[in-house]
Amino acid sequence: MMLDRDTIRRRLEGDGISYTEFSYMLLQANDYVQLHRKYGCSLQIGGSDQWGNIVAGVRLARQQDGASVHALTVPLVTAADGTKFGKSTGGGNLWLDPEMTSPYAWYQYFINTADADVVRYLRWFTFLSADEIGELETATTERAHERAAQRRLAAEVTTLVHGESATLAVEHASGALFGRGDLDRLDEGTLTAALTEAGNGEPARIADGEPDTIVDLLVSSGLSESKGAARRTIKEGGVYVNNTRVDAEDWTPGDGDYLTGGWLVLRRGKRNIAGVQRLR
Repeated sequence: MMLDRDTIRRRLEGDGISYTEFSYMLLQANDYVQLHRKYGCSLQIGGSDQWGNIVAGVRLARQQDGASVHALTVPLVTAADGTKFGKSTGGGNLWLDPEMTSPYAWYQYFINTADADVVRYLRWFTFLSADEIGELETATTERAHERAAQRRLAAEVTTLVHGESATLAVEHASGALFGRGDLDRLDEGTLTAALTEAGNGEPARIADGEPDTIVDLLVSSGLSESKGAARRTIKEGGVYVNNTRVDAEDWTPGDGDYLTGGWLVLRRGKRNIAGVQRLR
């Protein structure tokens, strides 16, 4: 079955092919057979790069079971730089399951769409009218810094997959992290996801009894390289905890300062965010 493919034959006659590559088609073909036997699956849909693998499954099902099964592929979606859509989230693939990709991470993926891709994505992934998309295309050309098309794309696809309430929660979280909303309104799941995605790397965790002055927190969270740098930033008025400016180097959080889930939101300046979570 595989040796019938020109690409496989050329590889074997040339530099060779790894067992992993060679066996992948066999595994996917058998997967189609099992799906048909157990669940009656008769149509497998995939990206155009999966055509050979899916057809191998069609042939195997027909040879083994005499089954009438089919293959359908769609053009592979790629970004302007050639990367596969959904493969560049920074944490792996882009999943529909909110347990695999949080609504916040989903929203952020689309809001970070490049100007060169956003209009295509609006046409493919939303139900907006041609006129609306045309207006957003004009806005992208004339006022790209506003990112109106990206914000609309992110809102539309998040609502489509996760619902309007999730979109509103994510939009509020995006603003609240940077001082444009109420952090107390965020539920623990949204806040945790937002800090994980938007924060300065992996959120810091502190146990009860650990040093937790604002200087210590800035260093442990990665917002400051050293205690000296942290003190300078505080003196310059650039440190915020839960969107409230902190001016004292010896400031320590009280029980009432921790948000849901035991979180503190630290910010240096306007854009640098980090989460610190108290462990009990």
